[in-house]
Amino acid sequence: MIQPWSQESSLILLLVLHLGLALPVQDVSDQGMPLQLTVSPPFVSRYTAQNMTLRCDRNPDVQTEMAEVSRIRILKQSTSGWDLVAEKRDIVSSPTVSGTALASAIITGDISNVFLQVIWDKVDDDNFGVFKCYAMGFDVIANPVTESSTEVDIHEFHNVIGHVVDISNKAHRTMGDLKNSTVDEISQLKKTLNKVSTFLDSLILWPGGYYGLLKPKTGCPVDLAFFGGNRKFHKIHSESQSSSDPSNSHSSVFPDDTISSEGRNKFFTMEFCEVTRQFNPSSWPQGSFCIHKLLHQSCPAGFDEGYVNVDAEDTDNAGEARNNVALGASNPRLYFCCQNSGSASDSIQLPTGSAFLLYRFGGECQSVQGMSVSEEFIQINSEDSSNYDLVSGSHPDVNRPGSVIKFYLCYYK
Repeated sequence: MIQPWSQESSLILLLVLHLGLALPVQDVSDQGMPLQLTVSPPFVSRYTAQNMTLRCDRNPDVQTEMAEVSRIRILKQSTSGWDLVAEKRDIVSSPTVSGTALASAIITGDISNVFLQVIWDKVDDDNFGVFKCYAMGFDVIANPVTESSTEVDIHEFHNVIGHVVDISNKAHRTMGDLKNSTVDEISQLKKTLNKVSTFLDSLILWPGGYYGLLKPKTGCPVDLAFFGGNRKFHKIHSESQSSSDPSNSHSSVFPDDTISSEGRNKFFTMEFCEVTRQFNPSSWPQGSFCIHKLLHQSCPAGFDEGYVNVDAEDTDNAGEARNNVALGASNPRLYFCCQNSGSASDSIQLPTGSAFLLYRFGGECQSVQGMSVSEEFIQINSEDSSNYDLVSGSHPDVNRPGSVIKFYLCYYK
């Protein structure tokens, strides 16, 4: 007897079948098709995505009859039919491509290496819609053969939530359909769910509230919450006279230009990823870590507030600031939101699609499900003379040997 699937399993299947976000829709829709059409990055949004790639190549799980390819195409559905996006013919040296996209292709040699790929450096309306690809060629005895992928429907990331709601309303009907499926069909569907379960975890959005994260050299998380336009930074004028204290320093996950010099003046630049608009009302998971508090905003629920004052260079201070996490350009007061409501060793769920940093709190890095973690640091050499470095309230783990402030952070990837 076939056991009926739970509503949750059915909903997951529907997500895979219908979302079409550049998530691996092709893992479902291209079953049994000799070609597969794949999309990257995993989240497609005109606000955050760059170098969006659409690639047509062989489906390694399906046998092909084609021994030689003469033409391969990627098409987009329009009101009048199918419009050409890109094409490569064996008698032409370079691919043909519409608009400003760049295309590359191989259609000669080993059939398993055949592909046509299109890259857009900017995402706009043309990147959303229904796409497919097909190839024309010959089998081993020179009979003409045409093979294709199935259609892939690419939705913009910020429309996903409403789309999921619509899909959930269809879950019960799909449950009924599954009851009539064969054992083999159910088995294949379960395999599909295993393939996409890891990706579906990345649909978790960053929690609600107004806050900031310190930015690693890999950039801000790919999430609409962090789309803020201008660069957010604080260029701290660190101790620039003779000093016996340790110099500015940082671990390798931070940008190469974090530490800079202009003549005798030395600077330490912190860059931030700020959430200044609300896309997700959910709360932060309970754990042990700190994030940046935004000026004129409260900490997210469950966090306590604190700050760290950095006493910067006294002489001709040339500090610069463009951010919402620190008060004062010359001697910044960095605000924090910290919580210690759970054990750092108990894994919490946060988005896993991009690397990110949290401040360490309580001597141990918070475990995050599906992410590896390493302990990192930044070290700022503050003013030697009459130093006014200060910590107050809830703040990250810091060490202050002499006129130095060393922050401990946790890097997740």
